[in-house]
Amino acid sequence: MKMYFVIPLFLLFVVAMGCLGQPQTQAQQPGTFDVPAENLTTEVVKEKPRVVLDDYPTQINAGENANFKWSVSGAKGTVTHSAIHVGKESNVVSDSVSPDKTSYTLSTVNYASGTYAVPGQFTDSIKIDEPGTYYARAHTVVDGKNVWSEEISFTVMGAQGQAVKEYTIKVSDSGFEPSEVKANKGDLVKLHFEVTEGTNAAGVRILSQGWKDSPALKPGELQDVEFTADSSFEYNLYWLAGNLLRGKGKVTVE
Repeated sequence: MKMYFVIPLFLLFVVAMGCLGQPQTQAQQPGTFDVPAENLTTEVVKEKPRVVLDDYPTQINAGENANFKWSVSGAKGTVTHSAIHVGKESNVVSDSVSPDKTSYTLSTVNYASGTYAVPGQFTDSIKIDEPGTYYARAHTVVDGKNVWSEEISFTVMGAQGQAVKEYTIKVSDSGFEPSEVKANKGDLVKLHFEVTEGTNAAGVRILSQGWKDSPALKPGELQDVEFTADSSFEYNLYWLAGNLLRGKGKVTVE
């Protein structure tokens, strides 16, 4: 009788152990599906063409070359124009703005026309004779669109390395605005007189011992005066009609 009970118990033990030894199958998460590798796609993002000014001057003397280095990336093939465009006014640009639509008046010439491989790096220079503050961007054309770098600025000192002080002075029947400008001894000073609309129609004249040329100016006309600061002096505004004194201005040299 004992043997009849031992055999079934043994069989139950073997079956239980077999169940425990089966590998477990991980349940698939709801909402997920196995996608065959051949059906997977990778989105290719095309790089946008870029122009970067890699090297540029921050300060030079008048009559010297401003040296530039720039690079074009994000395009593969050739371009027919790449240059640095420079001017005395800052410009806002876009891919629809070509250089001739800006106030940049100077440009490099070595890569202005031809066939040039990109991506690539370019170097060129511009001789600048007139002191002042200048603004510059690198430019190229890719697939018919204008591509510009960020704008930078740099200073052109006097030919001897002296600082340049530039002032715009409004001229009206009431006098000058501002009526006084300041400079340090040895500075190169540039005064831009602008005769405002509404000033006496007969015209005005700005007289001073600080400069020789004193042309008759009508409303809307300009007079530029340049000199090296040595000592303080005054200048006077006269109506041409009646030679009446209408205002005084002063250059203070410290």
